[in-house]
Amino acid sequence: MMNEARSLPVPSLHPLLASLLCSVVLSGCAGYQLGEVKPSAYSEIENLYVPTFKNDTLEPRLAVLVTNAVISALQQDGTYKITTKEKADAVLMGTIRQIRRAQQRSTQTEVLQSRELLETMQISFRLEDPRTGKNVSDVNPFGENHFSGPNSTGQRTRYGEINGQTSLFLDRNFELSERQALSIAAQDAAEQIVAQLAEGW
Repeated sequence: MMNEARSLPVPSLHPLLASLLCSVVLSGCAGYQLGEVKPSAYSEIENLYVPTFKNDTLEPRLAVLVTNAVISALQQDGTYKITTKEKADAVLMGTIRQIRRAQQRSTQTEVLQSRELLETMQISFRLEDPRTGKNVSDVNPFGENHFSGPNSTGQRTRYGEINGQTSLFLDRNFELSERQALSIAAQDAAEQIVAQLAEGW
């Protein structure tokens, strides 16, 4: 008569050992923070209204380009919700100060003839109370020594001011290249604005 196969009992983990394993697994996530990381000064701001940025430059249609880039970046980030002025907790006001172009690379035959330019879009922004118009970002919410970091030109910008940048190649179709460069610089500027508002850097 053949012996019937007997199933062996599965050993259960000791509660202390199970707790130890869980703590080891979860310790790998110690550097991450759940939830919002926006500054405490903006803790009560959930909804933003973003009117068209003011354009102090001579570039046509630049205000709409930059404003759309900022709204898109805010929606992608998700820290704030875009709404109307009536429902907003704060209004994001922005001004495109200037467009600067500096030589980044010259042609091989002529040093003074540029082949590639560094295009910089300087923008200032602030948050206003939608009911009173009072500036709610008079004081840097991240500390007096906060900077957005050095950019490609070696300059530093303070909170509320950013420099969106990109490279511009001088080719036969310069007008198309210029529009593409402005679009990329606007996107870079928008990402910096959202980073300062949502993450503090």
